[in-house]
Amino acid sequence: MKMHRFALPGLEFLVLWMLLHCGSELAAAVPPDGWYDYSAHTDCRGQPEPALYNGGILKFGNSGDDPDGYRTTETGVFSPAFVVYNLNKTTMYTFSCWVKLEGAYSALITARLAPDNTGARCIATVLARSDCWAFVKGGFVLDWPTQTSVIFFQNADKTPMKITVASGSLQPFTTDQWAMHQQDTIRKRRKRVATIHVADPQGARVVGASVSVQQTAKDFPIGSAIASTILGNQAYQQWFVDRFNAAVFEDELKWYSTEPMSGLLRFDVPDQMLAFVRSHRVMVRGHNIFWENQDATPRWVKNLTADDLRAAVNTRIQSLMTRYRGEFAHWDVNNEMLHYNFYEQRLGPNASMEFFSVAQDADPLATLFMNEYNVIETCDDPFSTVDTYVAKLKELQSGGAILEGIGLEGHFSKPNIPLMRAILDKLATLGLPIWFTEIDISNKFDAQTQAAYLEQVLREAYSHPAVSGVMLWTALHPSGCYQMCLTDWNLSNLPTGDVIDRLLNEWRTLQAGGQTDAHGAYSFSGYLGEYVLTVSYNNRTTQATFSLSPGDETRHINVQM
Repeated sequence: MKMHRFALPGLEFLVLWMLLHCGSELAAAVPPDGWYDYSAHTDCRGQPEPALYNGGILKFGNSGDDPDGYRTTETGVFSPAFVVYNLNKTTMYTFSCWVKLEGAYSALITARLAPDNTGARCIATVLARSDCWAFVKGGFVLDWPTQTSVIFFQNADKTPMKITVASGSLQPFTTDQWAMHQQDTIRKRRKRVATIHVADPQGARVVGASVSVQQTAKDFPIGSAIASTILGNQAYQQWFVDRFNAAVFEDELKWYSTEPMSGLLRFDVPDQMLAFVRSHRVMVRGHNIFWENQDATPRWVKNLTADDLRAAVNTRIQSLMTRYRGEFAHWDVNNEMLHYNFYEQRLGPNASMEFFSVAQDADPLATLFMNEYNVIETCDDPFSTVDTYVAKLKELQSGGAILEGIGLEGHFSKPNIPLMRAILDKLATLGLPIWFTEIDISNKFDAQTQAAYLEQVLREAYSHPAVSGVMLWTALHPSGCYQMCLTDWNLSNLPTGDVIDRLLNEWRTLQAGGQTDAHGAYSFSGYLGEYVLTVSYNNRTTQATFSLSPGDETRHINVQM
């Protein structure tokens, strides 16, 4: 039997052992034509659920010597849970299983893939416990085909730990299948079928009437950050409103901008920016009330005593939210609290709950968000795994915080799209609106690569049924943008701007029209939003407006000529 060698020492022995002991369950299978399974779990359960896709190419739990699908292993690269063969380049692999610890009560566990000769990469994470089963869901895409790959589990502190694994699944999807799933979700969640019925004053059907519908506003929010550079710049303003129906201020609402010195309040710039978006019917997010990062805290705040700091933060919330009550649809209340803890260190562990409570009282109509980075972008950051995010959100809610939105920043390097979808699946179990709040692609890539990765991210975000809105972090300055611009300073498109224009054009109903049939009806499928309807017949023309809101049923519009 041929021994497959790895760059990591010792793995060749383990691969040979798995070959001898696991047999047919490791054989690769042809991907089925089935649909992607969006199901996920974030609650710990008494028993594991059956494997998704019946195990996929793992076929875990179907071997004769282990009918229940349970396997106990140790964390670490030298104790692989699965070995798989002949993985393909560009195929979307979605991985899932259930795990339970032995010994330690809880631990952050990472699932890692070690393709031949390429090291190991994170493909999923889970907060596992010893008293119940936790669900793991993730995925990966390979840049090249591999002969032999190992999937193993690793404890966050890399110490060995026994772990029981059940219901393992590795399901491949071709890029065409993945795109088909995206289009199917768009059809179901972002579009709706409408039928226009045309009749005369006596109620008789009008056959052969000319019907034209044009979308005037989109329901799904797609927007971008803006900065003070948009003020007085008519060309930039027009470019923005021609494309986007949502905005967020890059820095102008942050505490260091609105109160650079104690008691010196400066709201003139955000006031002007708010007037601009309001005049163009653009919804706007409030970003942010507090930022746990000490480096982003006003200098004068850092030196306050605990009592003075408590008074200052209450004044901050009241001054900001009283002034803008009802103006901002969302507020990021305490930014990046999984990575930083400036306020909680000084005011106690309940500081964030108090922030949410006071903010809710000050502006009860605003949706209050957590906002965090490296939740969706990667699974290598131990501070902001999907389960860590869920746990913090539940902790705040159990303490009385009115927290109604999930904010994912989305500062991507090279995106892992199957992992991205799996993380969204787990977050969706909370039943809260999910927003991408700051999407960009690292400027370490060239312009064409940035554009390609941006399109992957946006297609996945727009097509996921749990996502409610998308914001880009592309505020334009003469010197450029934070990481990624859509245009140069003269508003000439960069490759990323071409992607945005193409997708915005794709995700709207440009114009639909035709003649009413023998039943006096004309039907079409349109993207959700506002429409103008024009009907002409025998030198008579009538117009009406209607909206396509989310719904499974056909929307019926009656028009009288």
